[in-house]
Amino acid sequence: MKKIWEFFENLNEFVYVSDMDSHELIYMNRKMLEIYGFHSQEEIAGKKCYEVIQNSSEPCAICTNHELSSGSFKEWGCYNPILGKHLVLKDTMTEDCGRRCRIEIALDAEASEWQNGMLHSYQNLEMLVNEGLRIALQAATPDKTIEVILEYLGKALNAERTYIFEKNEEGGDDNSYEWVANGITPEKENLQNLPPEICANWYQSFSENKKIVIEDLENIREEDPLQYENLKRQNIHSLVVVPL
Repeated sequence: MKKIWEFFENLNEFVYVSDMDSHELIYMNRKMLEIYGFHSQEEIAGKKCYEVIQNSSEPCAICTNHELSSGSFKEWGCYNPILGKHLVLKDTMTEDCGRRCRIEIALDAEASEWQNGMLHSYQNLEMLVNEGLRIALQAATPDKTIEVILEYLGKALNAERTYIFEKNEEGGDDNSYEWVANGITPEKENLQNLPPEICANWYQSFSENKKIVIEDLENIREEDPLQYENLKRQNIHSLVVVPL
C-alpha cells in the first residue's frame, strides 16, 4: 500500500491518510508535511489526525468518516482556521489489509474558484462564524450542532477552550458543552454545580446588557476573588463571556 501513498508525494495539493477507527495519521505528502512543520513521515507516526491537522483534543465534530465508502468521493469545502486557507476537499475510503483508511485531498482555493461558487469569500470574523453556523446546522442532532459551533469558534479565534454553562435547578452552574484545543486539559467534569456566588458578578453584568472581557486574569484578583480562583485553576489567562 505504501506505493499508493507515494503517488501523492509531489502533488501540489495537500494530502493525508489516516486510520478511520483510531484516527492515527498514516501518511502526509511533502506539501502537507511542510505546511505543518514536519520533515518526515516518522515525525507524524502515532499522532492523531485531529490533533495535528485541526489542533483539537478530540475527533473533529465535522469529520466526514461516517459518509465515506470505497470507490466514491465526498466533495465539500471549508475554511481551515489553523492554516488560514479556504480549501476544496475530496475524501474517500480505502482498505489496507483490513484497515479502513481515510484519504483526503485538499486544494488551496483561489479567488476565481470562490467566485464560481465553490466557496464564499470570508472577509471578516463575522462571516467566518457564519460559515461555522452553516456547517453546524447540517449536523444530525442539536447537541452535535452545538459541538460543531464551539469547535469552529475555538479554532477561528485561536482559543484554547470554548464552553457553555447553564444554571441548574439548584441555582449552581453546570458546564454543559466544552471544546478544547490539542494539549489542553478538559475541565467539564470538574465544572459541575459551581456555587452561585462564583458567577454572581457575571450575571449582574448580563442583567445590565454587559459582556465580560478579561484581558489579564490578574486584573480581577482583588475585585472578584472567587471567580479568579475558579479561572486560575483552569490555567485561564484571558477570557470573553457573553450570555445566550
